[in-house]
Amino acid sequence: MTGLRGSVAVVLLASVIVAIPARAQEDGNTVSVSEINLTADTVSIGDLVDLSFVVDLPEGTILFVPDSLDTSNFESFESVRWSIESQSDGGSRLTVTYPLIAFQVGGIAVPEFPIFVARSSEAVRADFSTDGELVGDWTALQGEPSATPSARLLMIPAQPLWVASVLEIEDASNGVQPRPVADVVGGARHWPATMLLLLFGALLAWVVFTSSRAVWISVRDRPLPPPDPRLAALAAFDALLTEGLHRQGDVRRFYTQASDITRRFVEVLDQRWGPAQTSTELMTDLERATQRSDFTSIPEVDALTGVMGHAEEVKFGGDRPAADDAEREVGEVRSWIEGTSSP
Repeated sequence: MTGLRGSVAVVLLASVIVAIPARAQEDGNTVSVSEINLTADTVSIGDLVDLSFVVDLPEGTILFVPDSLDTSNFESFESVRWSIESQSDGGSRLTVTYPLIAFQVGGIAVPEFPIFVARSSEAVRADFSTDGELVGDWTALQGEPSATPSARLLMIPAQPLWVASVLEIEDASNGVQPRPVADVVGGARHWPATMLLLLFGALLAWVVFTSSRAVWISVRDRPLPPPDPRLAALAAFDALLTEGLHRQGDVRRFYTQASDITRRFVEVLDQRWGPAQTSTELMTDLERATQRSDFTSIPEVDALTGVMGHAEEVKFGGDRPAADDAEREVGEVRSWIEGTSSP
């Protein structure tokens, strides 16, 4: 995921670019950041909260922002989004929003993080954006900061947030204890209510019995999965290509399903690999295994790791390749699996 976590390139970029807290000067025009706020200062754990800020861009400048913001206290609900409003002086006002979910109870903060502004002409020449775009490719800028010498760094200050527990204050202070029953049915029971209870209890038992029987029959009669993981992966790829999500405008889900199919196949190559690993970790282990000649019956993995890395950018970043390019890359992964021997 492209975000603040593990962003070594941001540190390198900041080392060669002058940092200015919330304003930058570009050809006599000021780039400013304002209206930095959270939609709420107190939320419950797991609730959604938006961090937003406004950037005033003069004409001829472009903005670079991280794709996501993740720490141990919270993670991004989805990638960064923005809206654009044209100004009378030829510039533009961008409202940037990061949807976040908090997972740490108590006082936390969205930490300070950097954004960059540069001349649009330099970004286009460096292939960091296309002509007319106001937000450039963050990953590309990290990879080659020297291609945009006009780039200037602005810092978004930390934003405090209080995350409340789902427990009540009384429970948190006294400890959570089981409460006694409110009443016990005795000899003076209410017989109409008791009869209704027995009736609905019998009805519930019948529903549970019939439902359980239906589930058992469906499990008993379900078709057996293909015994060969390689054939299962090839069949899944054929079904994905036939469904044609990439040609229906859903390139992100197309790459997500292709990545999942590839992961399930690679994980059976070694019993130490499993769903707990990220795709990057899994591909790194596969490369090391092939370098040690642990697997002599599989093709070179360079093309596979390249496509899986690109899939991560599509799933968690803003990259949206054309349908033909997406189909070609997925076809390369299918050909790699087809060229392997069955585990």
